[in-house]
Amino acid sequence: MSGMGIFAIFFIIFGIIMLRVGLVTRKWIERSSDFMLAGREVNLIVNVLGVASIGYAGTTLALSPAFSLMGGLVKGVFMLGVCYALVGIVSYGLLVAPIARRSGAHTLPEWMEIRYDNKVRTVIALTSIVAMIGITANNIVSMAYILAGFTGWNLLLMITVCFIVLLSFTYLGGLWAITLTDFLQGVICIFAIPLLVIVLLMKFGGWDFVSAGWPGGNPLYTGIAGTTFPWFSLRYPSVFVALFLYGMALVWGSNHYWLRASSVRTDKVARDSFLWAALILFIANGILYPILGSYLGSAFPTTFAPIGKVPPAASFGIFLKSINPAAAAYLLLTTVAASISTATATHIAGTSMIFRDVYQRVFRPKAKPEELVVPSRVISLIFGIVCLALCFFPGGPVYLFAFGCAWLAPSAVIVILGMYWKKITTAGAFVGGLGGIIFLSVWTILDLTKLYPMTAKFGHMVLPGVVITFLLTVIVSLFTKSKYFGKSEGTEKIKLTDTDIKVLGYIRKGYTQMAEITDMLDADSSVSSKIIEKLESADYLRRLAGGGLGFYTFELTEKGKTILPPLSSKEEKLIKDNLDILRLKVLKYISTNPNLLASKLAKITGVNQMGNSVIISSLIRGNFLKESGIWRRIVEITTKGKEALENNKALLEGEN
Repeated sequence: MSGMGIFAIFFIIFGIIMLRVGLVTRKWIERSSDFMLAGREVNLIVNVLGVASIGYAGTTLALSPAFSLMGGLVKGVFMLGVCYALVGIVSYGLLVAPIARRSGAHTLPEWMEIRYDNKVRTVIALTSIVAMIGITANNIVSMAYILAGFTGWNLLLMITVCFIVLLSFTYLGGLWAITLTDFLQGVICIFAIPLLVIVLLMKFGGWDFVSAGWPGGNPLYTGIAGTTFPWFSLRYPSVFVALFLYGMALVWGSNHYWLRASSVRTDKVARDSFLWAALILFIANGILYPILGSYLGSAFPTTFAPIGKVPPAASFGIFLKSINPAAAAYLLLTTVAASISTATATHIAGTSMIFRDVYQRVFRPKAKPEELVVPSRVISLIFGIVCLALCFFPGGPVYLFAFGCAWLAPSAVIVILGMYWKKITTAGAFVGGLGGIIFLSVWTILDLTKLYPMTAKFGHMVLPGVVITFLLTVIVSLFTKSKYFGKSEGTEKIKLTDTDIKVLGYIRKGYTQMAEITDMLDADSSVSSKIIEKLESADYLRRLAGGGLGFYTFELTEKGKTILPPLSSKEEKLIKDNLDILRLKVLKYISTNPNLLASKLAKITGVNQMGNSVIISSLIRGNFLKESGIWRRIVEITTKGKEALENNKALLEGEN
């Protein structure tokens, strides 16, 4: 059977699996938070593969070999290996991901309102939406280039088929469907990497083959034409521009990485998943695929531009045509899986911002999460259609990807300053973000309309975009007043509501993180943040630190403790043991219902599903429960949990 026939079988099976995943996960979607955040139930191994699948994409399969063909192996390693994996993903895991999870913000723009205000949130949401459209379209186009190189099929047909597959299971299952398909794609690619190594060695041999056949001098330092792109240049491609594009803007300023951090079970899982994913991505994007580009330059010395007519981005497709049909079909399937997986991640990121930061906030602010599932799916569909239109951006995948990443630069600057520079002000963030957007908009319009060749004259727009955003933000912040957390306004000026008292009660019971309070309230984190600021200004609570994780972790002051109803001696003992009546009821139910899916507890406790996840996490941290389940969280009681039930049997009986 030909490679095309084998691939057709693989692709049909793959498509059926994707549709099945969508139908299965559709049953898991009861609320909008399930569609967008998978209920914050994603575990470590699934998120490692989820983050890695974003980077192991059709884009990287097209660009990693292309960079070696254009500039030599060393620079090929640096572009997506060092700049993206080691700088971008590692720094995000260490500096941003844990804070993203603990802050409780569902989206990056939502965090902007917590740290700044709703105007900054709106500005960043609009910018990030444009970027997600560009990056989503790019992943599909990159895959289409590879498919076209292998099959000769019509480009428009390839794009359309992939979008149909992408939209079908995303529309049905949201982030749950994407999470499962990322896991499956990760498994597929685990087998693909050693297969690729074996095929290269069996067909071409060792590095001597590359050295002997390279048409442009030294394959380590020059491309096939004997030239290379620069280390330091304002023009793209260059390693310097890649550092800002892939090491900063693409990752720090992107909502699809934020969703991966905010959907996991703990902030430790958020950090560790990015660090493990960075290792996987460096091996794949920074070593294996750049080496593949070197082999292809020697195997086909007159095929790729500028010597031949085939774009370097289509090199992977050319490689597939030259190897065993079964191996080629399997590797081609990994290309499809990688492209669709990454495209769905950016697709849900764009959808979530339109839904949560625009639609829900402006048109349905009081709607219940259960009422917003259908609107979230409709927005997902509309967003996909817009992405389809942008697939025909001039310049192909290399420039489309760079265009999308550049639009993330303003939010990347404001994120990192907001998390680690105390003096940044709301006015500074707004002026810097808006100034960056206006600059990028003007630059893009001038380039696309050819009124003035900005990129040709000055270089890539990400660099001036970063500089302008940074300078405007810092200068305005130095001359305006910071949002002063902890300023005492006096009790006589503060009137506490029932919700305020409820929040103080949560903190006393041990729910001390912003994410926990947000989920227990079942509210937008901008709502919980305003409550925290109000209580902090009246000296009822304090933050554990002025920045980092401690900024989103709270404790009651003595004044805050006195405002709450006094505790009985039994209640005090429970709180010291990190328990309360509700948690005891959860333990009691689980003790007679082993291996219960955690989501079902919402129907037992009367607590919303996100709040239920908080309770479960608290009991797991206290070693009262242990968890399992690759996708959905499954819990069962521990020995310590059983002892707690036995010790508090009388208290539970008194509640019945």
